[in-house]
Amino acid sequence: MRSSRVLRTASRSMSSGFVGVGSSTGQIALRNAQQKSVTFSTSLTETAPRVLSLQRDFLRSVAWIKRAYGVQLPESEMRSLLTQAFRAKKNTAEIHTINRLIVQGRMELEETLMLWKGPSHVNNWFEAATASKTKDAKPATFLDNFFAGKPAAK
Repeated sequence: MRSSRVLRTASRSMSSGFVGVGSSTGQIALRNAQQKSVTFSTSLTETAPRVLSLQRDFLRSVAWIKRAYGVQLPESEMRSLLTQAFRAKKNTAEIHTINRLIVQGRMELEETLMLWKGPSHVNNWFEAATASKTKDAKPATFLDNFFAGKPAAK
């Protein structure tokens, strides 16, 4: 009952041009409104399609996010960082935690597409993701430090 009401409301808003501000067709925003209203999943098999749908929606929105927020990274790097963020949570096994992450992800996507975030919010997320990616790289070995002209670590 609730999801059909949300879909009707979202469809009505779509025709007025308010839903889907960030998406050229508004389909991502419409799906986002529908997915946010879905009741929580009770098993891992129910959560998998919801997580994949969320990830695809984020990846489809990358080009628009880059233009709207002036992100300086290439789109391929942005997609890679978003995919890594999803993969970092892939070992989460608790259903309630997964449901919470899905809802939070949908809210983040909606806030981004509706331009409710400032450019600094989006750019800072990508900068932090890039910094954590480089931090996760292998630690410098003696030869790496030697070739870089750094003194040996004690």
